[in-house]
Amino acid sequence: MIVTCWQSIVLMAALAGAKYPNLVSAQWALESGWGQHLSGTYNYFGMKGSGASKKTSEWGGGYYSTYSEFKNYSSAKQSVQDLVDKWHKNYKHYKGVNNAPSREAAARQLARQGYATSPTYANDLIRLMNRNSVPVPSNLKHDKARKSYRCR
Repeated sequence: MIVTCWQSIVLMAALAGAKYPNLVSAQWALESGWGQHLSGTYNYFGMKGSGASKKTSEWGGGYYSTYSEFKNYSSAKQSVQDLVDKWHKNYKHYKGVNNAPSREAAARQLARQGYATSPTYANDLIRLMNRNSVPVPSNLKHDKARKSYRCR
């Protein structure tokens, strides 16, 4: 059974309050290899914290491998909500990317604020959005609009 796909992440992100739901899907695609390589249970975004210890690649003048602790979640929806709450909305000392004037500016802001270590992260997200974006339904509460965003 397919749990996540671009469209389902867009829907979950929009319901969670992301201004740029296709950016969340781009993060999902990049961070989890299109939902195939999770960092922890339902952790599609490489969110660090207490949970699963995994080998990861980081950038520091060149790529290197290290082990990090990644959060575990009880569902894909919880994972998306945590990402949106901590990076897309204002959270602690971070200015949420919902404040950005465009999805491209939001991608650059994620990189500037240290979400990922890759120097190409923002451009990779922008490329993914340009290739895969889907329209966000205007009436998210209506079941008919939500059905078209289910994975097949």
